Amino acid sequence: MNRQKRAVLTLKELTSKYSDFPRTGLKNWRYDWQLLFAIILSARSNDDQINKLTPKLFNKYSKLTSFANAGQEQIARDIKSSGFYNAKAKHLHQAAILILEQYEGKVPRKLNQLVTIPGVGRKTANVFQGVIYAKSEGIAVDTHVARMSRRLRLTKEKTAEKIEKDLMELFPRSKYYLINPILFWHGRTICQARKPKCEDCALNYFCPSSLI
Repeated sequence: MNRQKRAVLTLKELTSKYSDFPRTGLKNWRYDWQLLFAIILSARSNDDQINKLTPKLFNKYSKLTSFANAGQEQIARDIKSSGFYNAKAKHLHQAAILILEQYEGKVPRKLNQLVTIPGVGRKTANVFQGVIYAKSEGIAVDTHVARMSRRLRLTKEKTAEKIEKDLMELFPRSKYYLINPILFWHGRTICQARKPKCEDCALNYFCPSSLI
């Protein structure tokens, strides 16, 4: 079976299995900028940790202006549990200022605009677009997506940029926004890093890694 056929079956099986799952594991956000900030905070952390942090954080900093007017040192103290908090505090502070000044307080829609925001790269932008607009200009590659893509032999690449390029060639553009969440949830619940549950996997009848 070639890569294209495996991609087609992967999309079919996993969209059916995870159709009712949220497109992100991040919770406790109400506005689009809060989701964007939560994604920024989740870098080198995990969704569960950020979900514990964001209720108190967004209650204290309830508006973009709150982040823009706050000192970076104070923000850093408030997000310390997220890891790499000094860099993230700088990103949140600068992101709030940029969105307010350049985009009139509204998070931009397009990828080339989103990546101008401090702390926002392609992965963050694609996740944000997928959740907010149910469409994205690329495919967000996190650790789950990278691991599953290699196990399914959809790619041989190791960097996120090259994996994304391979995946974009295999899946229709209209489905880009779905690829990250379905692979994320499957990677988190079934195709785990240390001990994949191949016997419970909906993809085991064609996945090269389960047939070895």
